[in-house]
Amino acid sequence: MVTDQLPSVKILVVDDDPGICDMLKEVLEHKGYDPVICSTPVKALSLSENESFGLAFVDINLPGMSGLELATKLRERGSCLEVVFITGSDMIEHAVQAVKLGASDFLRKPFSFAELGICLHHYEERSSLKRQIQLAEKRYFDLVQGLPLLIFVLRKDLRLDFINQASLSILGYTPEEVIEVPDWFSEHIHHEDRSRVLEFFQSMFDSEVPGFSTDCRLVHRKGRLIYAIIKSISTRRCLDDSGMECVDGAIVDITDRVFLEKSLVQREKLKTLGAISAEVAHEIRNPLVSIGGFARRLQKKGMNQPELDIILSESGRLERILGRIRDYLKPVEVQLEECSINSIVEKSLDLLSPEIERMHIRCRLDLAPAMALAYVDRDVLGQVCINLIRNAVAAIGKGGTLNIRTLEGEQSFHLEFRNRSTSPPLKNPERLFLPFDEGGQSIGLPLCQRLLKTMEGTISYAEEQGEIAFTVSLPKVTQPPGRIPFQAECA
Repeated sequence: MVTDQLPSVKILVVDDDPGICDMLKEVLEHKGYDPVICSTPVKALSLSENESFGLAFVDINLPGMSGLELATKLRERGSCLEVVFITGSDMIEHAVQAVKLGASDFLRKPFSFAELGICLHHYEERSSLKRQIQLAEKRYFDLVQGLPLLIFVLRKDLRLDFINQASLSILGYTPEEVIEVPDWFSEHIHHEDRSRVLEFFQSMFDSEVPGFSTDCRLVHRKGRLIYAIIKSISTRRCLDDSGMECVDGAIVDITDRVFLEKSLVQREKLKTLGAISAEVAHEIRNPLVSIGGFARRLQKKGMNQPELDIILSESGRLERILGRIRDYLKPVEVQLEECSINSIVEKSLDLLSPEIERMHIRCRLDLAPAMALAYVDRDVLGQVCINLIRNAVAAIGKGGTLNIRTLEGEQSFHLEFRNRSTSPPLKNPERLFLPFDEGGQSIGLPLCQRLLKTMEGTISYAEEQGEIAFTVSLPKVTQPPGRIPFQAECA
């Protein structure tokens, strides 16, 4: 919409003809503008040092300096947005030069009120259009920067040309930090996914496929993994200032969803494990009692054969396994209440400080500030933390470092225990959470998994570049369920 007037807009008038100056001053004031009258270029330049003008009426034939030269200097100083040239001659040269300088309009003396009115109307139209464009750009900018998605523009050489403010909340880097590093995008893809993702984008640019979508893991500034889906926003490709092909895309953080899916998988595994374990324990116990009992009878009768020792030893081992099954299936009751996860971590470290100091282990805490309270069982989560810290201490040995970090996502809390490992990578990491394997001092890790399940939580294991990490994830609960009796599901 075009407005009739633009209040408070200063307009510069530079003309050595007093009649023209008076006419322009009267019309401009009537229109609601604030005219500033000058008769010489020197005075106009002096005023422009401290003033800015939305429009300037400049006579081409001025004493001491041409209007064309004056307009150039005003533009260079940025003190005038638009220029309307006034001339009393019909020289085509002046008109051509005025156009080259970016003249907004042209008035030839003598001009009428109607011609001046049309000139001002054109200025108001352009000003209104500029304001609409600026408003649209601001709305678009605010929309893009405010989205909870990471919006980016990726060039064909796999360099990011643009990224929005979500890079700070999702990956821990400001847009400026991202843009200034040419290989930032490829460097922050997890090393196991990097070659696949880079080949995907390279083939996408080489082909004429309009859209794209892939998933990968990105590395946060603090080292944690961000599970993400990378997809195109528009099927149209564009060119940057250098003429290189670019695509617009978005990165969706699905870390919470991945942890939720893992939670559901673990729940089903535990349900199956509980049913099988109860059946196995029941079926084994009766014949095991008979085998052990008869073997001990034979030993009492003086039969000290080596085979009897083997039978008794293996029977004892089976009894210990059954004991683990019994303990694993024992009902647990939890009392959920508002707790600070950071405080529970610090208290667990205090309790284990003698063991940690004896092993000369350094503990580095990176606790999320202003972390919301979680509805958990304080004692149960404390037991989980103690088990995981003890497990890390045993794996680290003397003089190592244990890194403990708390994180808060949109739907869950995360607690990470990370340390370096000298052991070879595990072929079957899932066996860590089985309560029946020999070799451990206790069933700490399986117990952690089971205790976390009572609070709808999960535990995951990862090996990355010589480090092992156990990550505990707990959902955000708005309504505390209170006391929850938990028992492993059995068929």
